[in-house]
Amino acid sequence: MTAHPKGIISYSESLARLYHQVAKQDIVYIDAAGSVVLGDRKCYAYEIVIRHRKPGNHPLAVANYFATSNNIPSISYFINLFCHAETVLYRSKWTLPKLVICDGSIALIQSIVPSFFKETFKSYLDRCFIIASGKYTHSLTELPFLHMCGKPLYENCKENCKTKIKSVMLSISTRRV
Repeated sequence: MTAHPKGIISYSESLARLYHQVAKQDIVYIDAAGSVVLGDRKCYAYEIVIRHRKPGNHPLAVANYFATSNNIPSISYFINLFCHAETVLYRSKWTLPKLVICDGSIALIQSIVPSFFKETFKSYLDRCFIIASGKYTHSLTELPFLHMCGKPLYENCKENCKTKIKSVMLSISTRRV
């Protein structure tokens, strides 16, 4: 349990070991369930998920976090605590995942890069630019990448555009008077 922000983090030694075995060669997902209302409070649910090693089986959540806040420090705390548990188990550096997939949440994106990848957001974007421009060394492609699912990002943009267009149209119509 965490006191500030209020939340519950759960993982086990066996799941951290499984993460260690799978993450180097496979995809790690971080999923956010959005807000769940419990009584008069909003609660946010997050999971670190890996694919099951046996085809046809459901993915496995290796760590869960239920919190009362949805912000970068809160999500980073969860990811860093799991990273620390895995490094303590193996007395070594954090196992960098090959690829992390998440939705388009800005809080998740800005938490994943420094927590999972152990680099600044600016250095990650610089690395991506170098690779996209074709001026890279092989070592840059060995580092992890972030992939964002497009649907949540698309829905967020669509909703923001509706709001902005309505306010622009209102602004235009009031200027005519």
